[in-house]
Amino acid sequence: MNSSQLRAKISGWNLSQTEFAQWLQVSPGAVTQWLAEARAIPGPVIAFIKLFESLPSSLQTLQLSQVKGHSDMEGMYVIEFAGSAGVGGATLTFKDGKVYGFDLGGGIYDGHYRAGTQSGTTEVEVVVKMPAGSPSVIRGIVQPFDWTVIAKAILPNNVTSTHVQVQTNMGEAVSAKFTRMRGLPLAA
Repeated sequence: MNSSQLRAKISGWNLSQTEFAQWLQVSPGAVTQWLAEARAIPGPVIAFIKLFESLPSSLQTLQLSQVKGHSDMEGMYVIEFAGSAGVGGATLTFKDGKVYGFDLGGGIYDGHYRAGTQSGTTEVEVVVKMPAGSPSVIRGIVQPFDWTVIAKAILPNNVTSTHVQVQTNMGEAVSAKFTRMRGLPLAA
């Protein structure tokens, strides 16, 4: 495989060089060097491409949507949310399909995200561990022990800020504004 063939494949998959690099877990500089013929394309990369192309088209489409979904969402976000009993704020980090962060009330967020079933969306699910004695924005619930809230949302890709309804296992949705603060540093 030569550089023009690799460039055609990356373009045909509708991936940027950075997305392709993240998919292979290599630096964007490595991909740039392959495309500029400054370095040979490694054998394992060629084998990966051949294996990928041998998959049924439905699996190729699913894999590419996950690559696009992850690279589109990876980054750090500030969340402003409101429920029936008040407002709050949180920070979330999206990386490699995982979501983690914390909120101003002491809640700890752990969850996952994946490409949505609707094109151009990402599905997010987090478990929020609420500390004992901390009131929730959902009906002002306070428990004398640590407890959890499960929150699910569908976010549009490629936006810097959006408002969504977050569904919870408490029977009440929370209104949330997601604002992308920055991307994550690229691996060297």
